[in-house]
Amino acid sequence: MTASYAASRNMLDRLLALAGLVIVVVEIYALVDAPLHALLLAFGVLLIYVGTWRFVGRLLHRRMNRVLREQIDTFISLARDLYTHRTNGDSARFLETKAALRDTTERIISAASSYQEQPEE
Repeated sequence: MTASYAASRNMLDRLLALAGLVIVVVEIYALVDAPLHALLLAFGVLLIYVGTWRFVGRLLHRRMNRVLREQIDTFISLARDLYTHRTNGDSARFLETKAALRDTTERIISAASSYQEQPEE
């Protein structure tokens, strides 16, 4: 996940919670006699719940081994490259990628078997 994507999801979660809050407050104070009073309140509370749940969920479930995550991302990228080189018939690049994939597998095993202290964000 790229940094800009994570930032935009973070902003979306905050906006969902804020939009829910605005709907609930406006509904309670301004639109007391609205025909869909209960539905608007339920929708506002749902937006607050979804925005808060997603935001807090990411705070609670942090990646503990970032080196492992990076190696797995590299592995996935190399696997895609391997398929591309195989379908294009580029045997030299195919063999290079195959060797890099094996090296990455060893690094994944090494990263998975060791615990690393991660700095707080």
